[in-house]
Amino acid sequence: MTVLGRREPSHRCGRLILLALSSFAAVALSLPAAAIANDAGLRTTLSLWSNRIASDAQGISLSAARRHPRRMTRRARHFRLDALRAHTALAAIRPSSDRGRRAKRLALAAFSDYAIVGRQWTLSGLARLRGLRAAAVGHARIAARYAKRGSALLVSAKRLLG
Repeated sequence: MTVLGRREPSHRCGRLILLALSSFAAVALSLPAAAIANDAGLRTTLSLWSNRIASDAQGISLSAARRHPRRMTRRARHFRLDALRAHTALAAIRPSSDRGRRAKRLALAAFSDYAIVGRQWTLSGLARLRGLRAAAVGHARIAARYAKRGSALLVSAKRLLG
């Protein structure tokens, strides 16, 4: 329709603008919230995952002490998966300071070590199920070495975020 020789604007332009704005909003919402966090976000994420890992390790210790190799193996696999999830969660965070960046590096190294620990505990449980006592002890020793190193790295990272 024309009014005084002018055409009314079509709604096509408005739809394109609405489509563009909604796609930008979708992209902004799809970014992980942790990716824009600062040192405080790193500290809370690190605390959350270290507590979860500690409870997993306690369950593994309990299963090993009660001589339940199947249960220990299952919990060790869960421990490893949690360590890998923690690594992924921390990798998405961008610290805001040099201390935060150093703490992130230490924490990532710690959770990588914990993933190795989980694997070695799993292998130890499987060896125990097969009656291979020497192999089980060997895997447990490797796990203990990596667990000690991972724990020291995690304590250092927490101290930096302090």
